Amino acid sequence: MKNIFKISFVLILGFLLYSCEDDDKTVIGEGTPPSLKSDVTSVVLESDNNDDKAITFEWVNSNYGINLEISNSLEFALKGSDFASPKLTVIEGGLTKRSLTVEELNTIILSMGVGTAAPTQIEVRLKSEIPNYRTYYSNVIALTVTPYITELPSFYLVGDASSVGWSEVNAKLLYKKDNFSTIYTYLENGKSFRFLGQQAWSPLNYSLDATGMNNDYKYFKTWSPNLVAAPSENIQFTGTTGMYKIAINADPAQKSIVVSPSSVNVWNPANLYIVGTVNGWDVANAIAMTNLGDGKFEYTTTLAAASEFKFLGQQSWGSLDWGNIESAGNTGYLGPKDSNGNIKFDGTGGNYKISVDLKLGVYKIQPL
Repeated sequence: MKNIFKISFVLILGFLLYSCEDDDKTVIGEGTPPSLKSDVTSVVLESDNNDDKAITFEWVNSNYGINLEISNSLEFALKGSDFASPKLTVIEGGLTKRSLTVEELNTIILSMGVGTAAPTQIEVRLKSEIPNYRTYYSNVIALTVTPYITELPSFYLVGDASSVGWSEVNAKLLYKKDNFSTIYTYLENGKSFRFLGQQAWSPLNYSLDATGMNNDYKYFKTWSPNLVAAPSENIQFTGTTGMYKIAINADPAQKSIVVSPSSVNVWNPANLYIVGTVNGWDVANAIAMTNLGDGKFEYTTTLAAASEFKFLGQQSWGSLDWGNIESAGNTGYLGPKDSNGNIKFDGTGGNYKISVDLKLGVYKIQPL
């Protein structure tokens, strides 16, 4: 008889617990969407005021009729994009108010691909989630934000696809002019590289904005077909081994990288010659440099102030022709035939060592 009472008690208790659980589900129900508001609808951002408050958002959380842990985040998107690729600002638990500084809001706007300091129409909404249950979105707020353009990044090449290898202290800075960074350099098929923002592994790294990449390293929105995302946040080169032009457009609206064949696919000629004011531009008697191997050459000579010269792979005006990248100057970067100008020495007269690394795509003029 006692056993019957025990069994009955267990059944009744189980029924009560089940009823309570079922009641809880009923109480949670559908809930209500959150509501969002901001203290301004238009703001002009200026770099001199980076630490000042730009905007404050306030909201009323979703109401599910029961105290639940809710995860909130603000979503920012360009007007008309239907929040296809929103930029997120995660909100700490329990908050119903969040202010953004001028710098924080400017960073968000530029991350959307905005490339000019002009009024930009954006939309903001609050995303409210109960993990594994339901997601709600608030009303959408329309904002007009005028950003400022920050200094564009510099890019240091590193990796075994290039001649610099994986040593960060050897990472090579690309030639930077306006929003473009460029270098004519060697790349090897099937191997990888990436870009650093300094000659060190941290804090800045730049790789493809591709699935599986570390979010902090995602940068390039578009890239040429001979590049693919590789493990450990790298970029694998799939083209034929040889000399290539790496061209980066850092305009925030572009963030592109294109790797295209150089017009001169030679990095280790048997001879390299100097022709210029040092020998009266007598190309038939161009001066032979010392071959150090693997595309490296050097020559020691006396240079007068305002000297000009170029490098040739033959004692004639042939296809093997290197000078200062893009146009006349003394940048330290080499450009191949049809993409260069004279190297214009801008030092005082004296003895100098001229060093060339065709494989890396650079030159130096060092006083002795």
